[in-house]
Formats: sequence, C-alpha cells, structure tokens
Amino acid sequence: MLFGFGDPASERLVADVVAAHPDLIPVRADGQSDTEIGNGDGISLVWCLGTSTAHSRGVTNRVAADGNPVVAITDSVDSSGFDFSSSNLEVCFNPFSSDEVLARIAAAVARTRRPARAVISQGELTINTENFDVQLSGRNIELTYKEYELLKLLASHPGRVFRREDILSQIWGDDYFGGTRTVDVHVRRLRSKLDDVSHDVIETMWRVGYRFSAPDSQMQRAQKHAA
Repeated sequence: MLFGFGDPASERLVADVVAAHPDLIPVRADGQSDTEIGNGDGISLVWCLGTSTAHSRGVTNRVAADGNPVVAITDSVDSSGFDFSSSNLEVCFNPFSSDEVLARIAAAVARTRRPARAVISQGELTINTENFDVQLSGRNIELTYKEYELLKLLASHPGRVFRREDILSQIWGDDYFGGTRTVDVHVRRLRSKLDDVSHDVIETMWRVGYRFSAPDSQMQRAQKHAA
C-alpha cells in the first residue's frame, strides 16, 4: 500500500512502483485514511518527504511494529523519528531512483516472508519436507526421489489438475528428453506404494493429467464405498 503520495514530485515513482506491484493502492495522507495501512501481508511504501513528516513517520513505525514490511522514503539530512530496531523497515534516502526503491521493497518483503511449511498434511498423509519422511495412516512410505517430488507437488496443491507436461517440466526439468509416459509410470509406482486402491489420493483426469484428492473428497468417496 502507498501512503502520503500527494506531492507531484512523487508521481513518476508511483507509476513505476505500481507498474511493478499492481496490488499497491495509493492512499491520501489526510490523517483519516491511514487506519488500514499495513493491514494484511502486503508491502507498504510511505513518502516521508516534505515540510511535515511526523505523521507519515509514525505510520511507518506502526506498520513495522505490526510485523509488516514497509519502505520509507525520506531526506538524507533527517533520518530521525524512525524505529530502526525493526527488521521490517527499509529506508530509502533522497535522492533516489525507482530501481533503488523497488530493490528496497524486495528486500523488505524477503525478510518478512513466512518460511514454507516443513510438514505438508493432507488427510492421513503427512510429508516432512526437511527429512523427506512420508507417512500414510501412521506407516512409513519408502519413495524414490522422483516419486517423493511428484507426491509433494500434487499434495501441495490439492484439487489442482496438473497436466503431464507440467509435471514433467517441474519434476524432471525442461531439458528432459523423455516423453510424458514416464509420468504415468511414476504415478503407477507411487499409487502402488500408497496402496491407492484403499486411499484414492491421486486421481487421473483422463486425457489431461493428475490431481491430488482433497481430504474432504477422499472422505466422501470412502463413505460412498462403505455404503
């Protein structure tokens, strides 16, 4: 979110930043519209240049204190008023370039980005991405590296259909010269190790590819088979 960009000198910067980050929303610095600044997981960019910057600097510190990334643009002769103890804060000093501001945005977001989940849990299936441990209904499943990567890809996006070509590209890489048949072979081996007749976690989307069955769908099918 953008805050305090009413100065004509900031218009070119706003255009460059919004072009790179279309989700940023310009907000007037009128003292009434800053209550939503920093809400959510996005980046805030605050203009702290001008004759009166106490309010915009206060907004900057509040966003950082709330745990959200924020970049402040300020004059190099006056860096007072910022809470530099916060790792969420990046300060860009005047004079600056659009490229520098964009780099500061990337740095602020990178430091506050949440780490990927170490464990993927889908129904009775758990995948530990740190030690490559896979369990289904409490039993260990021994997989090859490609089988593991295939299962992790599908289980990370339950319900999403992956074309064979997409799976081949993501697991084997764009430089792989084999055909999509190898995907079918690995899915068949993976299903065998998962006892997929009973659990039905990998669905075939005929003439398209495969998808991981969401836990709710698995439960519904199990109840249907039981009936």
